Amino acid sequence: MKLFLLAFVLISQSALAYDALVWGGPGACEDDCVTAAVHVTKMAGLNPMVVTPENFDPALLESARVWVTPGGKSSKVSIALGAANREAIRRFVFNGGGYVGFCAGGFLTTHKVGTTKYAGLGIVDGKSAPYKKSRSAVSLQALITPAGIKYHYWEGGPYFSFNAAQAQRINITSRYKKTYQINGLETTYGSGRVSITGTHPEAPQWWYEDENISDIDGSDNEEAAAMIKWAAKK
Repeated sequence: MKLFLLAFVLISQSALAYDALVWGGPGACEDDCVTAAVHVTKMAGLNPMVVTPENFDPALLESARVWVTPGGKSSKVSIALGAANREAIRRFVFNGGGYVGFCAGGFLTTHKVGTTKYAGLGIVDGKSAPYKKSRSAVSLQALITPAGIKYHYWEGGPYFSFNAAQAQRINITSRYKKTYQINGLETTYGSGRVSITGTHPEAPQWWYEDENISDIDGSDNEEAAAMIKWAAKK
């Protein structure tokens, strides 16, 4: 009976139509980063599957519309994925898939992960680097956006820089008010769409409360969901 039930569960899971993949393996932070990414992915109207080195099969990308990398340690994500899976994700985006990255997920998109030696996905031209030297410090960042000043949770995230030619191929969605450096952007890679941010619009309320930070303009989860919708062409 147990074997029958196990087989039924496996068949049922394989029959589910997952149209979004959320990285939940090494490098994803343990403080609800994966849960937060899953939450906003569902807000975007998608059915996410959490993938790890143990359950990730590149064949899953065939039915996916978007890949989401949450916050955490981008170098660890790069190592855990390995060259073959990084290439599979790169091809997925190039062939029309979407990619969304929050904080560490943003670092992962450039050719090198931030200022490290670790390989990134190379789906965003230009460079990523830590916004502040104190990478782990938590703060509320004022951002300049097309809709005006917005406030996001920040914890060690990047800023992005581009040369003149590269800048022509991106749409800047937000800049850090203090330095005017790029925080959020949209771009394309092949036929796919990429939407990334150094801050955490997917942040749950308890992150703010835990750090005694006031969420001045309320939850930014709808912004995170909009990033996912755009990248997924939904």
